[in-house]
Amino acid sequence: MKITVLGSGAWGTALALLLLENGNDVTLWSYTEEESAVLRETHENPMLKGVPLPESLKLTTDMAAVKGCGLVVVATPSFAVRSTARQLRELADPGTILVSVSKGIEKDSSLRLSQVIEEEVQGKCPVVVLSGPSHAEEVGRNIPTGVVVASEDLELAGKVQDLFMNRRFRVYTSDDKIGTEICAALKNIIALCAGCCDGMGYGDNTKALLMTRGLAEMARLGVALGGRKDSFTGLAGVGDLIVTCC
Repeated sequence: MKITVLGSGAWGTALALLLLENGNDVTLWSYTEEESAVLRETHENPMLKGVPLPESLKLTTDMAAVKGCGLVVVATPSFAVRSTARQLRELADPGTILVSVSKGIEKDSSLRLSQVIEEEVQGKCPVVVLSGPSHAEEVGRNIPTGVVVASEDLELAGKVQDLFMNRRFRVYTSDDKIGTEICAALKNIIALCAGCCDGMGYGDNTKALLMTRGLAEMARLGVALGGRKDSFTGLAGVGDLIVTCC
């Protein structure tokens, strides 16, 4: 399949390499020509040291690369998701699957990032979410990883699962997009506190207390926002919490 990954940070690059490895025709889009030039000249992303970029990975700064794609991965920083999605509304083909892999809540609107994309593309393209415990540098080094693809349409989630999954990258499907995204955003708050615990010289007991009770708070808020409690005990919830806190 022809795929474009929007965002050449560590996570976007790692996913582009994964999709390329799985036999797809992949283009990696950078926001600036300077960023793209570094990738082109060094065959390496400075945020993924030691992970070579093969010649078969196409590099561009032209957003028009999304035309004709069956799937587009939105891997920009959370603050740039809206402006990126606004361009997709004009450039993406109708029906192109958009996969949101950025984590967070939009600052001014308090919307989940998939909602931001949906608001901008106005029904032109379906939006699914990919999340879970997945440090980019480890995915880039082929370290076994498991994630969740979430969509209200499980058949659509299955299509995305098939494109991403291989022997070292396990993908599970869920119909709880709300819970999956809330997990991804809220775990960072608990992880900041875990860092404070380390800085204060506290031990495993304190961090275990913080993570366990923090997860309970995450789940209560997630359910109140429309998510399912079981999402918080899966990879997108406790899994991502563990990998970020530890």
